[in-house]
Amino acid sequence: ATAVLPAPRPGSRTAARAASRSRRRTPPKRSALLTVAVPSACVMGVAGIAAASVGSGGGNERNETTAATDTTGVQPATANNKLDTQLESLTADADDFADRASRTQERIDLKAQQAAEKKRAAAEAARKERLRPKFALPVEQEGISAYYGQAGINWMSVHTGIDFPVSYGTTVRAATDGVVRTEWNSAYGNMAIVTAKDGTETWYCHLSTYKVASGTEVKAGDPIAYSGNSGNSTGPHLHFEVRPGAGDAIDPLPWLRSHGLNPT
Repeated sequence: ATAVLPAPRPGSRTAARAASRSRRRTPPKRSALLTVAVPSACVMGVAGIAAASVGSGGGNERNETTAATDTTGVQPATANNKLDTQLESLTADADDFADRASRTQERIDLKAQQAAEKKRAAAEAARKERLRPKFALPVEQEGISAYYGQAGINWMSVHTGIDFPVSYGTTVRAATDGVVRTEWNSAYGNMAIVTAKDGTETWYCHLSTYKVASGTEVKAGDPIAYSGNSGNSTGPHLHFEVRPGAGDAIDPLPWLRSHGLNPT
């Protein structure tokens, strides 16, 4: 016969332990189908919520997508236009700079050309000046009708110059470079005096008229007057004198020959 244990008294520790042992049972085995199905249901539920969200907001997303597409379509065009404008501006600036640089170079070239031409002209003038005769006969016609130191009834004293037998109105030229001075003298008539840089004076007497005014600077060979018969004269001719340092007259013939000129 099975022994019957006495029932524990309510509220005792023994009763509590007995109740605890009676509750510790082996958990039942879960079905594999249930284990797989529950997570699948959760996934399906999440997918459904996502689908619902997509379905409810589809219009806005399409608009946003369209807007985004439009934006991505417009932005590059705007940027390209801006770049084109900048390139055009840069090209215009480059062309303007090139044009200004070209004009500047042209001015530089022109100044250089003008300087070169001025230098060449100065060199040519210097060359001509070196080659230019510094002394000239007072008239082109050769021959002398009266010499220095002659005496006679035609002169109050000895002759102080030489006479060139030229017709009335013959061109008279400066024998040296210098400054012209014109004056009247009762014996010499209308006369022109050319004073050279070294102080030598050459006198041109019995003139009819003057070609240049008093104070004019002339070079040897320049026309200064015209021959005549003014003053104490027996007929048209040119009386020519040379006075070094504005002093007494000397024989003009040796002086002319010393400068390579021979009127005879």
